[in-house]
Amino acid sequence: MSTGELSTKQKLLEVAEELFATKGIEATLVGDIVQGAGQRNPSALRYHFGSREGILQAIREKYLVQLEARRTAMLAAWPETATPRECVELIVVPLCAMLAGEAGRRYLRILGQTIYQLEPEQIDQVPPSYPSLVRSIEVLRESIGHLPAPVVDERVRGAILLATAMLAVRARDLTGRRRLPLSAADFQANVIDMTTAALTAKS
Repeated sequence: MSTGELSTKQKLLEVAEELFATKGIEATLVGDIVQGAGQRNPSALRYHFGSREGILQAIREKYLVQLEARRTAMLAAWPETATPRECVELIVVPLCAMLAGEAGRRYLRILGQTIYQLEPEQIDQVPPSYPSLVRSIEVLRESIGHLPAPVVDERVRGAILLATAMLAVRARDLTGRRRLPLSAADFQANVIDMTTAALTAKS
C-alpha cells in the first residue's frame, strides 16, 4: 500500500471514529465519512474497508488489540483463586484506562452503541484471536459457577452491559467537559462495585 493510500485509509478511519462516537453509528452515512475525510471519490471507503460495517470492524480491532495487551499483563499476575470482584476488574480496569485519552473515549462511546446491537447470545462471545479477553469472560463465569447455567448467562451479559453503559456515558461527559461528581479512581471503583453487585446478587 502506497503512502497516499495509507494516509487516505487512516483519514477515513479517524473520521469514522469521530462521527460514530458523536453523531451515532446509525445516523452516520458512508457519504458523511468520505466527505469528512476530504475524498472526492465516493467509493473510497468501499475500496479500503468494503462497507460501513467493515470500517466499524476495523475500529473495533484497533482498540481490542490495545485492550488485549492490558488484560494479558493483568492475567500474568492472576491469583490461583480469584474473587468475583477481581474477575470484574479484568473486564473493567482496561476499559477505564481508555477514558484518559480522546481516542479511547471515542471507542467507549462506539462500544456503548455496538454492544446493544448484538444478539443476547453474542454479548459474551469473543473471537479466539483475543485469548486474554476470552479468559476474562471465562473467569467471570467461573466466579458464579455455582449458579444454574441460564442464570450465569444472564448475569455475565447483564454485568457487561452495565459496565459498558456506564463507561460510554462517562466518556461522553468527559468529552463534553461536564463537571463530574467522581474522580477517575472513584468512578472506576464504583463501576467495579456495581458490576460485581449485579454479578453476585442473591437469587
